Amino acid sequence: MEKAKTETTTKNLVFSSVGDKSNVKQWLEGERNFDLFVCYYGDNECAVKEQADYYLERKGGKFPNLKHVFDHHREIFDRYDAIYVSDDDIGITTAEINQLFSIRQEFDLWVLQPAFSLFGKISHSITKRQPTNYIRYTNFLEVTCPLFRTDKLTEFLDVYDPNLIGYGVDWWFLHTLGYNLDKRVAIVDAISCLNPRDDVKGGTREIASLQSNHKRMKEWDRVSDTYDIKEWPKQTLGVVKLPLAQQLQAIRQWWPEYYQIKIINRIKRKLNLG
Repeated sequence: MEKAKTETTTKNLVFSSVGDKSNVKQWLEGERNFDLFVCYYGDNECAVKEQADYYLERKGGKFPNLKHVFDHHREIFDRYDAIYVSDDDIGITTAEINQLFSIRQEFDLWVLQPAFSLFGKISHSITKRQPTNYIRYTNFLEVTCPLFRTDKLTEFLDVYDPNLIGYGVDWWFLHTLGYNLDKRVAIVDAISCLNPRDDVKGGTREIASLQSNHKRMKEWDRVSDTYDIKEWPKQTLGVVKLPLAQQLQAIRQWWPEYYQIKIINRIKRKLNLG
């Protein structure tokens, strides 16, 4: 490891595999309550190397690289109560990341994620922001940007096979948590992040350069059979609402976003763009 912190004043860590087209600078524009671990997989000079508290150069996706760090530098995990494991292109501010850590502690959650903005990619409808909520207790969240209580993350990394990249990793870490996930897993609607659409990134996903879609699905079939991992219907198990005044404010802010997306989708359909 090229750079490693030996002492810390925070109990929160953000980990990401970072390339040359990342949004990580946005995560660092304010005062933060977290340390940053950058695993750089690009081919140039890493733009956020100086801001990183831990820095390693290694090709690969975020969970395989996280597994590598876990296997070789487990002492790092012992320093933190919570770890946010995010794709490097997620649009989210420093203050919002700070708040995610605070919400995890407030509700003693095992794992959470910010809701996804309508302006970005949404692979599972349950992850779409619902503006009148503070948080939603769910039985599912996505692999894109989960924030874990550290002991729950290490339980998963103890069994995780880094040949599995992307699809299925979320089902696997949920499987390690057990089947009673009520009030343990949540989507934070009070904080939404932007998961960039593939067309914004040139139509090519970074993960495709690591492993083909066919190979990813074959690996998931192998892992799910080996560990008897089931996919279940995605459900909301409970809701914590915002105070009424904040609900009204959130709706006013969300409404233009909703209608802009409807108009964009209508134009795309007319132009046969999807």
